Amino acid sequence: MFIVFLILFLLSVHDLTLQPSQPQKSEELISLIKQRSGLELRLEDIGWSWKEEDIKGTTDDGEITFSDTKWLMYLIHWGPIQVQKVTVDYVKERMLKMWGVKFEFTGKEGMTKVSGHDAAWAEAYGTSKSFYTRFIIWNCPESGREFIADTNYNLRRKTPKEDFEKEMLSARTVQCHPGALTERSPELAKKFESDKYGFSFYYPEEWFISDSPYYVPFPQYEGIRGKEMGSLLGLCSDENISVTLRWSPLEESKKEEMVMGIEQKSLENLTKEIQSRKELDSFENYGIEYFTVNNRKIARIWGRCQFKEPENEQQKAFFTGKGIFQAAQWNLENKKKKIVAILLTRQYKYATEASLPARHLQDKFLRDLILRID
Repeated sequence: MFIVFLILFLLSVHDLTLQPSQPQKSEELISLIKQRSGLELRLEDIGWSWKEEDIKGTTDDGEITFSDTKWLMYLIHWGPIQVQKVTVDYVKERMLKMWGVKFEFTGKEGMTKVSGHDAAWAEAYGTSKSFYTRFIIWNCPESGREFIADTNYNLRRKTPKEDFEKEMLSARTVQCHPGALTERSPELAKKFESDKYGFSFYYPEEWFISDSPYYVPFPQYEGIRGKEMGSLLGLCSDENISVTLRWSPLEESKKEEMVMGIEQKSLENLTKEIQSRKELDSFENYGIEYFTVNNRKIARIWGRCQFKEPENEQQKAFFTGKGIFQAAQWNLENKKKKIVAILLTRQYKYATEASLPARHLQDKFLRDLILRID
């Protein structure tokens, strides 16, 4: 029963920290933005959430705030070899016994290779189709271990399928014994390597890896983690991004005062935008820069910020209070509007580690946003 509680907690903890409890449809958000601002926006459907109080102002001068709720969970378990030959049936049996979840198998299953070893895999829905799982299991005779790549993503939160597929790519890079031949993908920029655990693998730069606080699924386990047995947990750092989109009348173009190559009015406007965010206690501006996207001149500031303590007790335990921000502004000449986008990413705690929000992930999101708004 305890194991059932652990997995359900692990799969639902993000739902407890985000409001509303269910993500709305992206087409509703796109329609709402067009209705309130006249702006055309193309957004990927990754489970955006918003509240009525996050929409302010008029079609001439207003704003809307929305947050992403995507979620995935990547686990690697290792321990003594349990069966001499790993088969699809064994994978299914392992899944059903391991977490205490009643999985609904989809029929997607088969054999593959990991580190030169035969590996079996199977896919299934879990917990009333709230999440989707793919298990890949193989034996490594050289190290005397069974490996389990336990890959999951949340369907309710509309996590992008490509994020889930990165888990499979990461599993294929596991080097479970010295000299093992592994695959490598350009999408996996970081490497986990441990002498203590005796293996390595590559993973996407938007993940962070920690020792799993949950049980190690081998009957021989007695609480000591090392080369013989253990579990690692991988989660996304770029979750919990909040996007505020502001629009206002386009001002008459005037030559701005420049000080050391910096347009002072742009700097003042963007600084005021960050200062106005009620969820922030403080921020540190690391700089201002100008660049062009699709013939639009963008002014941007970025840095670190401190969030106010949330009232929700579960959020207090989940978020650290730290985060990163950026604010950018540009003109939409065809709409006669000035656009400001404010991105905030909260750092959160999980197990013994904290997420690593990265500016370049915000940069990519901002560039896509600029290209998709008219």
